[in-house]
Amino acid sequence: MTTTCCNNEKEHGPATGGRTLILVGNPNVGKSVLFSKLTGKFVIISNYPGTTVEITTGHSTFGGKTCAVIDSPGVNELAARTEDARVTCDVLRDHPEATLVQVADAKNLRRALLLTMQLAELKRPMVLVLNMMDELDKVGGHIDVRKLGELLGIPVVPTIATARTGIHLLEKSLDHAATPSKLVAELNAQRPPPTATANLPCQEEDYQQNIERLARINEILAQIYSRVRPRKPTFAQRLGWWATQPLRGTLLLGLVLYFTFWFVGLLGAGTFVEFFENAIFNRHISPVAIHLVDAVLPFPHQHKHEVSEYKLEIPLLPHRSIELFSSTEQVLSPAYAVNPGAAHGAWSGVIRFIHDFLVGEYGLITMALSYGFAIVLPIVTTFFLLFSVLEDSGYLSRLAVMVNRIFRAMGLNGKAVLPMVLGLGCDTMATMTTRILETRKERVITTLLLALAVPCSAQLGVLMAMTARVSWGAAAFWVALMVAIAFVVGWLAAKLHHGASSDFILELPPMRRPELGNVVIKTLARLEWYLKEVIPLFVLGTAVLFLFDKLNLLEKITSFGEPIVTGWLGLPRDTANAFLIGFLRRDYGAVYLLDAATGPNPTLSPHQILVSMVTITLFMPCIATLFMIARELGKKTATVITIFVFVFAFFVGGLVHHLGRWIGL
Repeated sequence: MTTTCCNNEKEHGPATGGRTLILVGNPNVGKSVLFSKLTGKFVIISNYPGTTVEITTGHSTFGGKTCAVIDSPGVNELAARTEDARVTCDVLRDHPEATLVQVADAKNLRRALLLTMQLAELKRPMVLVLNMMDELDKVGGHIDVRKLGELLGIPVVPTIATARTGIHLLEKSLDHAATPSKLVAELNAQRPPPTATANLPCQEEDYQQNIERLARINEILAQIYSRVRPRKPTFAQRLGWWATQPLRGTLLLGLVLYFTFWFVGLLGAGTFVEFFENAIFNRHISPVAIHLVDAVLPFPHQHKHEVSEYKLEIPLLPHRSIELFSSTEQVLSPAYAVNPGAAHGAWSGVIRFIHDFLVGEYGLITMALSYGFAIVLPIVTTFFLLFSVLEDSGYLSRLAVMVNRIFRAMGLNGKAVLPMVLGLGCDTMATMTTRILETRKERVITTLLLALAVPCSAQLGVLMAMTARVSWGAAAFWVALMVAIAFVVGWLAAKLHHGASSDFILELPPMRRPELGNVVIKTLARLEWYLKEVIPLFVLGTAVLFLFDKLNLLEKITSFGEPIVTGWLGLPRDTANAFLIGFLRRDYGAVYLLDAATGPNPTLSPHQILVSMVTITLFMPCIATLFMIARELGKKTATVITIFVFVFAFFVGGLVHHLGRWIGL
């Protein structure tokens, strides 16, 4: 049973001072684009539904007056069936005096008008924005905007928000926002006013109301919509059709996955990381930092030197590339030896402590910034760039259609692929996006799979770099194992977690050529998030390792975990540090393992690289994700998921180690 949000009996929250505009509409109709154009406030805008799952508030000036503008999650009806729909319902309830700006997809007007009918019953000032008029023209449609405004009794404004077309008309029409009393009167003439049945359960009467609304919508469309000759299908449209067909869609998915591996795993994690780590950090930044710190904080010691090899290559395949340039240099190392016979006073100990904190083995500059900027930043940059292209093209919604049948076996539907794909960028935001799923069962299963088997962008790039160090068979085994684990765990969770699954209804947005401006801006916005959110955690993780090392706790923790790390997983003792800092961020632990596998003195064999890849992939999500799980599903569920993931990761990692030795993997 569901209840309509306008019938919610809760008291209204405090209204925002001055005029308030609420952007409301179906998913993926351009509300966030319009919000960005009106307020100048950047938000992530994607060509698939479910991007907005929380309200975003900004301010704009119309006619010399400042107005609050609220961007709400997309809804198909005013019924709180999903978490994001409840957010929209709460916004409408808490701002009873707000002007409603309904944003509609011009080429899907029937669906938009059904929501218009429901919004009209709120009896609030409204403006209808017909967005994506260029898409309507591509399919050969035409709407009589003036006639539609007369029939609805409210201003109707055609726009192309991405190009700012019609934005000035919208700003002018806000002063003429009207209550659609004419439309409400027509509906009330067919049935009792909605207030008469406001407190009744919305079951049979909902269907009857929608039938009446659809009948009126058909009458309106007959008067305002006409179809002219459609244009010839573009290559993007044909590509969109192919992406949903079983054979061509699978081939296209294979191409996308391989290009992702090449662009992120080989070019980003290989060529770019090699440049920033060896050509920039190891040869310039770290030696300069060591010299400066030694000059400011002198004590009797001598730094060691190590060989730095740098190759500039264009990757073709994991073990094939075109070498353009190579060089070898002796560079200053963070490792040092204290001069024999040197005095060890209290002041000397303080200086040495600060020195090591900055440029020691676990130094902020030589480890935290090196990992964060030289290794992870190039990887996430290439991933964010590619991810922005994919989401701007409209391909991700078609991927949801492709995997719907597979997800059905796990008690989910294709809509769950959207949070999982977002999880490849950030598991924390993806966990929040599970609100688009209609049942708690689906949200719990999807969150579990995100925490268990979906690596974030930084971790995924590092793992791709590690796959280049193992054989094709081992890399394929890792991919197949992660997919199999996700499927089996999801299937078992669906059997153990009682509850209904929702139907899969998803509108496919148009396939379009990604706009360079959108791709660049979204990539820069995500990089800003990375620098603000992730780099501080890298610094914190390094500080924890440094303090543990100075207090001799690191050795004790390593010894305590030795039966698991060396005995069960078959990894070197020092790799326990990777799992220790993995508690803060899983990708930081992955970087530590990558350094152990590819550094100047690698300590991991190909078999151990595979075991470490499996274990760190399944390892606990970062602290921010754990807090988000607790917020979305409750502390009890978050605790159960955390314990399960922690135990399961080491269990599977050990199985891979022992079975891998047996079969020679």
